[in-house]
Amino acid sequence: MNVTQLWFKFLCFLWSWKRQYFYRELADAWNRKVGIRNHLETTASNARMLSDDVTLRIVIAMQHRLRAGHGNKLTDLLRGIAPASDQMLLKSVDDASANQVEALLMVADAVEFQQRTLKTLAFEMLTPAAAVPLVGAMCIITARIVAGIAADSPPEIWTGFNGLVSKLATTINTYAVPFGIAFVLFVVALVFLMPKWIGPLRQRVESWIVFSLYRDFNAAVVLSALAMMLRSGKSMREALEALRAGARPWLRWHLAMILRSLIDNPTNYIGAFGRGLMPLTVRARLASLMTSSQSFDAALATLGSSEISSLEQRVAMSAKSLNWAVTGTLVVLGVVLSIGTMTISTALQEESSPARMMAKLQQRQ
Repeated sequence: MNVTQLWFKFLCFLWSWKRQYFYRELADAWNRKVGIRNHLETTASNARMLSDDVTLRIVIAMQHRLRAGHGNKLTDLLRGIAPASDQMLLKSVDDASANQVEALLMVADAVEFQQRTLKTLAFEMLTPAAAVPLVGAMCIITARIVAGIAADSPPEIWTGFNGLVSKLATTINTYAVPFGIAFVLFVVALVFLMPKWIGPLRQRVESWIVFSLYRDFNAAVVLSALAMMLRSGKSMREALEALRAGARPWLRWHLAMILRSLIDNPTNYIGAFGRGLMPLTVRARLASLMTSSQSFDAALATLGSSEISSLEQRVAMSAKSLNWAVTGTLVVLGVVLSIGTMTISTALQEESSPARMMAKLQQRQ
């Protein structure tokens, strides 16, 4: 990949944060019976007028694809430009025929959900990202001070709480660097494995906070895509197959389990969608909708429209819990060490007081 391609990828990344506006404007153009070629020309003209170089470069790339005959479908027009996660959503627009405007507006809604969720995650992770190095450095410095005091002080003061602080300081001084390296490697491995790790063990940890966060986010995306595809006329199996074709390994594995369950028992929809992808609250809501809907497809389409906000709240709560878990652990550690330095200092003063020294001298005599 050369410099020009890397630069274009960077422009695509910048544009991806406002692609929902492009989808909404295109839906409005289609609603006014304006073709995509004319719409792109107008968008390019507006970008020049507004000095929006990012949008201009992206739109020019789309125009080149149209001229080359590779952009007759939105999936082809935006492949490599919009994020890969949009492909399964855009496919539902390509297949929607008469309902393309509504489907494209639903894509914009789904993209906005994803961006709100990512912003929530980024905001909640900002505190731990700042706290880990700052509080960690403070803990290391305090631990070294405590260790230095322990080397030149009498053993009598290292009892009770002071003894706990001394052991904690020794542990930090011994394992701080290996633990820090291990933590960074763990985070990198987690980010790398999250969309790829599959199997029975993964199912057992899906309820853990980090994994449930990833699951809830993907469940919301799948619900949005399924709702659009079902409304566009696809059958449940066709929609699931289309989603599986463009999914990453973890999501593909979950969708395959749902498909196999429906093949084995075509009428047990709740059981099929209860294989782990959908949280319990979503499954319960789906079961409730089944009692008043004409079909499971209709219930799922309703769920895909109504339950997204609930899943968004779940993702936000999980992110906050993770924030508090990481930050809280570090703060408790820092507070214990800070209090320890004060109690150790007090104990040293008492130990070196004239009365205490006189008492020790009398005991020796």
